[in-house]
Amino acid sequence: MTLGAFVKSRLRRAITRYSIRNRHRKAEMIASWMTAQDAKTILMVGALAAKDGSNVGIVEDRIMGLGEVKMGINLYHQDTPYPFMIADACAMPFPDDFVDFALSNAIIEHVGDEEAQRKFVAEHVRVSRCWVITTPNKWFPIESHTAVAFVHWLPSWRRKRGEFSRLLSLREFRALLPRDAVINGRPWSPTFTATYSR
Repeated sequence: MTLGAFVKSRLRRAITRYSIRNRHRKAEMIASWMTAQDAKTILMVGALAAKDGSNVGIVEDRIMGLGEVKMGINLYHQDTPYPFMIADACAMPFPDDFVDFALSNAIIEHVGDEEAQRKFVAEHVRVSRCWVITTPNKWFPIESHTAVAFVHWLPSWRRKRGEFSRLLSLREFRALLPRDAVINGRPWSPTFTATYSR
């Protein structure tokens, strides 16, 4: 193994450990907040369940044990341990106040432009009494989906990665949310977590 490959391997391992720790912390914070809201029914927006023991699904796995998951939605079929349907999170096929709690963990950056992101947030307000929406910080040096450092700031890299429609800064995230939503995170945090209850 070359020195470069060795360093890259060690760096990727350290980033993965950090990501797993961060996701467990985020899961506990969300679980505590959800419990304080006395939420019993859950909508998983961007439903995904890890099957390979990776760090995908840590937050979702923690939350789904806290109440009845009425539905999970995604644009693509997912095998989940709860009811699932293919649906657009910007135009959810549910009545008003469908659930007590909706969770969208690192989904808003995938839905499209600013207008689509506003619809995404408005749908959360409509279908749930309270919700949590998380998103990776556009300005954090390590991109959380790919664990690459710095290159996610390059327009050429972003154009090649269509799945990251619009990564958000703290200011951009705040501008999408209701005035009384609370954001956990600082401009240098890896992730922002917004909570909202009415």
